[in-house]
Amino acid sequence: MKILLVLLISVFCLSFRPVTEKVDNGVNNGFYIVVEDLTKRTYQEFIVESKDSADHIFKHYFNSELQLGEVQKPISIFNGDLNFYIARVSVIEKANGKKDFRHFKYPLNNKRSKLKPVVL
Repeated sequence: MKILLVLLISVFCLSFRPVTEKVDNGVNNGFYIVVEDLTKRTYQEFIVESKDSADHIFKHYFNSELQLGEVQKPISIFNGDLNFYIARVSVIEKANGKKDFRHFKYPLNNKRSKLKPVVL
């Protein structure tokens, strides 16, 4: 009888223990984009949460010359006039309403892939 009572009390106490996982309400996945225009000497940063917004920014600067595919790792494109950088980040909304970001940690891969080079 004592064992049953102890077991019942322990189950009751464990059901009200604090949750070990942290819940981040203001954290979403998104993209950090930096565009540096060397002809106009302008520098712009964007923090967006959707792929559609990233595609819109990309098409605005490159006039549909290229298409932005899946962004797995940071991508940097330099065509002589524009320096374009995009990376996946965790978008954090601060208490004052502004957005900030935290970079993902990508695994190091020092081995080059053994694919054949593309010949055009």
